[in-house]
Amino acid sequence: MWKKNYILILILILAIFLRFFRLDYLELFGDEIDAGYQSYSLLETGRDYKGHLLPLYAQSFSEWRAPMMMYFMIPFIKIFGLNEFGVRSYSAFFGIVSILGIYFLLMKIGVKKKISLMTVFLITILPWHIQYSRSAFEVTLMSSFIIWGSYFLIDYFNKHKFYKLFLAAVLLSLSFYTYNTANIYVPLLILIIFTGRKFFTKEKIFKPAFKLLIIMFVLSLPILYQIFFGTGAERFKKVSLFNNDNLVSEINDYRKQQNYSLVSKIFYNKVVYSVRIIGANYLNAFSSDYLFGMGDVTFRHSLHKTGNLFWVYGIFLIVGIIFFIKNKKKNFGDYFMLGFLIISPIPSSLTIDGAYHATRLFLMFFPLAYFAAIGFCRLFEYKKYIGVFLSLILFFEFSYFQYYYWNSYKQDSWRWWHYGYKEIMKSVVELENDYEKVLIENTYEPALPRYLFWSKYNPQRVFSLKDQNNEKIDGFEGFCLDNKDCFVNFGDGIFNVKNMVNNHLYMISQSLNIGGDWYWNENPPAGVKVLKTVRNPIGEPLFYLITKNY
Repeated sequence: MWKKNYILILILILAIFLRFFRLDYLELFGDEIDAGYQSYSLLETGRDYKGHLLPLYAQSFSEWRAPMMMYFMIPFIKIFGLNEFGVRSYSAFFGIVSILGIYFLLMKIGVKKKISLMTVFLITILPWHIQYSRSAFEVTLMSSFIIWGSYFLIDYFNKHKFYKLFLAAVLLSLSFYTYNTANIYVPLLILIIFTGRKFFTKEKIFKPAFKLLIIMFVLSLPILYQIFFGTGAERFKKVSLFNNDNLVSEINDYRKQQNYSLVSKIFYNKVVYSVRIIGANYLNAFSSDYLFGMGDVTFRHSLHKTGNLFWVYGIFLIVGIIFFIKNKKKNFGDYFMLGFLIISPIPSSLTIDGAYHATRLFLMFFPLAYFAAIGFCRLFEYKKYIGVFLSLILFFEFSYFQYYYWNSYKQDSWRWWHYGYKEIMKSVVELENDYEKVLIENTYEPALPRYLFWSKYNPQRVFSLKDQNNEKIDGFEGFCLDNKDCFVNFGDGIFNVKNMVNNHLYMISQSLNIGGDWYWNENPPAGVKVLKTVRNPIGEPLFYLITKNY
């Protein structure tokens, strides 16, 4: 096995290292904290932290989320604990699973081994895939389900074993429970596979298609109900173009300018606007700025100093697509990967900010890497020195990406990763027993989930919590988790020292509660004792723990 697959094994070792090394390098951001504590609650109680037993949609304090990531995170938290490694190792693991899956899928559809290996290698070093595999996102799990589900479905046609069809149905159905992109993408992918088999092999597809869809329908009934009639429908309305209040308002404004004439209604309506935006979103997904420039505008999703793809991939892609077009002996596998690429941006294009959304467009890089691999291999075959030269450029780009990531990215992006909460919450936990009450600033970012996570707070005590600012604590609006820990809005401007109470501990924010460059750790106001200062990666104060100095 080693002799036959040593290149694949070496690539997988590299992939494991790039994804698992120092998973605590960046602080957990809000969604990771939420998913991690939900998983911890499910592990300890079988319920989400709103008390729902084995939920099909998990309820957080701010929204409802598909739960599959949280369930699959449980064994990792059980092994590694409620920390960065416990939360993120889940995503790193399934990032590796998806890489292995695309290799076997390519081999199953008849792609040459060297192109399959090159595809896997290009994904292994890809900034897009590394970034998402090193943080707790749903899409690494979703892509694993989809890739392996496609593998077993295509393998069914080769061997006609029912258990393979059943495995495909299970895996593809599970993808619906991970992330909303699958709800649109998976039906399109199934359509491509069945129509492709019908066209190329003249197989009878009605019976297997019927069996697959029946199994998937039964397995997906709970989530389908949530998507169309339950809490999942609310989630879809927030991101869907078709329910965008801003879009409707803009249409009405233009109609009003034209006195609601018939012509204005022809040009300014939801259908015309939606189609235009969908088309623009779809094409922007292939833009050079998105793929090779800044990538996603969200700094957690893309590094901005390197694109989602290395720019040299652009050369590989152009050559690969040219050779793909010129190939007159295309088979099912060729058209399957083309279809894979064509449908990848569709789910994202139907959403409000879908043009550059790296999470919703995550599946794109699989076919892009495949076509880039074709281009690289063809260039190497054509002129070896060209392949060597481009390989050196690729090595330089990868080295630059790694150098920037480990030396500057944290300093540039710390705000996006909600830096500082781990240190300040652990300090609160260490000191709170010395005080009668703890008041924690809750408007910089929602502090409650961070406290629950880093204190490993008993989830059963959270089930009935009403997290509304309907109490007065030391003159501030907020709510209390228990008799000691309270989360408050200290108001805009300078923190009101006069409201401080003896033997109470306060966590305040530099930007919200003090402002400017008045650093309380150096020059606190009269009557204030600073117990702890947490700084951002560039040395500026972020949070303080203070108490009344009497």
